[in-house]
Amino acid sequence: MKALLKAGLLDKLRGRKMEKINLEQAKRQYAGQWLAFLVTEETPTGELWGQLLAHNPDRRELHRELREKKVKRAYITFAGPVVKPGYTVIL
Repeated sequence: MKALLKAGLLDKLRGRKMEKINLEQAKRQYAGQWLAFLVTEETPTGELWGQLLAHNPDRRELHRELREKKVKRAYITFAGPVVKPGYTVIL
C-alpha cells in the first residue's frame, strides 16, 4: 500500500491525480474549515506533506463526504482557532 501511495498509483487507480501539499498551506488556503489530510511525508523539520482529501466548514458534512468516498485513514484537523475569540477554555 505504501509503495502504491508513494508512486501515485493509488490515485491513478481511483481515477484522479491529487497534488502534494503542505498541511500548513492547506490550513491557510481553507481557513475556518475542517480538513481531511492524508500524510504521505514528514520532513526532518516536522513539516507534514500529503494530499488534501476533503474540506468543509461543517465537521459532520466532512465526515459524510469521507464515508461516501470510503476513506479509511485521514488526519482530521480544523484550520483555525478551536475556541472562538472572546471565549476561554478551562481544563
